Amino acid sequence: MDYSSNVPGSFVRSFRLSENENNMKMGNVEFNYRRDFSEKSNLDLTVSHHAMDREEESLFTQQSEFADGSESSSYQFQHQDNKSRSWEIQLDYVTEFGQQNKVEAGYKGDLSRTESPVETVSGPTEESAVFDEDLYNFFRYNQDVHALYATYSKRINQFGFQTGLRGEYTRMDTKSLAYGETEDNVAPYEDDYLSLYPSAFISYTLPGNNELQLNYTRRVSRPRRGQLNPFMNVMDSTNITYGNPYLTPQYSNALELNYIKSWDNHMLSTSLYYRNTADVIQRINYLNADNIMMSTHANVAKTQSAGVEFIVKNSLFGFLDLTSTLNLYYNSISGFSYLPAGAQEPVTGEADDDFSWNGRIVANAALPYDITMQVTGNYNSRQIISQGYTKPNGSVDIGFRKSFLNRALHLTLNGRDIFETRRRVTVTSGAGFHQENMFRVSGRTIGLTLTYSFGNMNGDRNNDRQQPMMDDEEF
Repeated sequence: MDYSSNVPGSFVRSFRLSENENNMKMGNVEFNYRRDFSEKSNLDLTVSHHAMDREEESLFTQQSEFADGSESSSYQFQHQDNKSRSWEIQLDYVTEFGQQNKVEAGYKGDLSRTESPVETVSGPTEESAVFDEDLYNFFRYNQDVHALYATYSKRINQFGFQTGLRGEYTRMDTKSLAYGETEDNVAPYEDDYLSLYPSAFISYTLPGNNELQLNYTRRVSRPRRGQLNPFMNVMDSTNITYGNPYLTPQYSNALELNYIKSWDNHMLSTSLYYRNTADVIQRINYLNADNIMMSTHANVAKTQSAGVEFIVKNSLFGFLDLTSTLNLYYNSISGFSYLPAGAQEPVTGEADDDFSWNGRIVANAALPYDITMQVTGNYNSRQIISQGYTKPNGSVDIGFRKSFLNRALHLTLNGRDIFETRRRVTVTSGAGFHQENMFRVSGRTIGLTLTYSFGNMNGDRNNDRQQPMMDDEEF
């Protein structure tokens, strides 16, 4: 399809309307088994199956007027049916022996299968739109991650230490089929690799409920399936996005020095840290030969950050718990040069550095009639990215939970983004363009959840950590 008449600068004035609608169904089944060999030795097994079906429909219409008085119109309707199935298997063994010796070992397997067929009709108008073979795609994404881990920890008087190693074998294959292609005549992109993740923790307990900790960890962040699909999304024909099947994971090393001080109703944690990340996955923007904005992802940069983080927990007035986090850090990102497939010239980015900070406050209050309230506030300052930066953003969520039937039945009311400020605004620039883009998951939303626990669902396994009423959304 020719989009040259939709490019800014080719028309005098234009009106464009884009609409998008999603319907999602999700399900989860979980099996748990625990075997206690003794008071200091046990085995836990969890097997869960997740299913998600998301049907997405999107359309755009555009009417443009040109300098010679002529007019043009464009219409496109796209239907996508995402089906995702995954299994998670986790086996954990714990044993304690001798004088405060502890060994933990286990296995975790994540097996996922995803299919995303897309069909499109397009034309000058809705009445004349026909099936568009060039905008048909069937994307298949499979990933299996098998991990084995072992840790050993010991305490000697005021000293405590833990060392561990996790090994992961990952196998991934993707296949993107155009119209008329079949599984038999298109070779998949496959990748398999083995990665090791060491960790070490040392602590020293001081008098007066003071503690020092020194930690080292290696971590991984894998590309998401939407970042891997090479199919071009032309929902906005002037800003075409597509994935990169050759993305590789990004690896980070983190070193932290923590100081923790505890009182009866208060706790202070201060952390000095340094982190570096290689092969950072970043969004890359550039203009193609037709002056249309293209956007994809690539492993193009290295980042380093160093900073200090404060965490303060306070129990006040017998009914209010506050957890406040403040993170102040210096961040730097390397320059890059990347040649996208089909591009004539490489895309380049300059090295940059900046000071940033973010904060978070979570307030939990116990109200009368067995009602609990949670208020969460987040704020992120300006942050650098390749080719630009993200503007500051923040949000406030609130939730209420009421328990019935001896805390077996829970009714939860959530209000997300109550001031409608949760958004991500990115400013990017490069050869021949300067762009500001705003993305929002949704505006203010209200959710009502009813949960009933039966059998032995109130055991220690689920109560060891606080479960928030609301989870953070990922932009």
